[in-house]
Amino acid sequence: MNKSCAIRTFPWAAALALLGGMLASCGGGSDAPPALPAAGLYESSGSGSGRGVEALVLDSGRSYAIYGMTSAAALPVAGVVVADIAVNGTSLAASNVHDFNIESHQLDTGTLAGSFVARTSITATTTTSGGTGRSFGGAYNSSYEQSPSLTALAGGYAGETADTVGSKVSVVTIDPLGTLVGSTSTGCNYVGTVTPHRSGNVFDVSVTFRTGCTNEGNTLKGHAFASGNTLYAVVVNGDLSRAVVIAGVKS
Repeated sequence: MNKSCAIRTFPWAAALALLGGMLASCGGGSDAPPALPAAGLYESSGSGSGRGVEALVLDSGRSYAIYGMTSAAALPVAGVVVADIAVNGTSLAASNVHDFNIESHQLDTGTLAGSFVARTSITATTTTSGGTGRSFGGAYNSSYEQSPSLTALAGGYAGETADTVGSKVSVVTIDPLGTLVGSTSTGCNYVGTVTPHRSGNVFDVSVTFRTGCTNEGNTLKGHAFASGNTLYAVVVNGDLSRAVVIAGVKS
């Protein structure tokens, strides 16, 4: 027996207090859910007429499949699929798919089915109300296993801020303390915070959009990650009726 977890005889009040502390130190007091076995960053660069995908699956099941990049460029993106994935063995499923298509300025909802090989690959197909279901897949990027570092993420990124209204040329800066400041060529300014996520090389993001933005006056929340020198962030509102993709290449 671990000596630090051995229960001794004490007066009741002291014993109960000590027991609570020992349970926490021995793992009995953790509120963190077990990590989803499919969690990870999966990538496909695209080839020929095929379009690339950056698919992030979080420990909670929240997933983002950013699609539409070409084999030659990490930007612009064509859209993002947001869903909450459940796992059964090696199968994936989601009933709340929201496909934000930036190119067609359309939001479609539906379902997802797919499969994965842990720390190897993922494939999935969506079926949506607008008939624009899509298939995507990717190979696991082991950088997901690194610890998230604000110092490494900090810097300026030139690229785009996009939603179903359209894509705007933008610049976003993140400092080592996690303060985010962004602006677009159309006069939209936004600010936010970036903090390390509890699991994986991922960051929690909160962005407040100011005057001139499509989401003016709203604060959207989501997640960000870096693939090489490219930053991808997706923030959404509570009912997944709005999403903004922020993407840029580090300068």
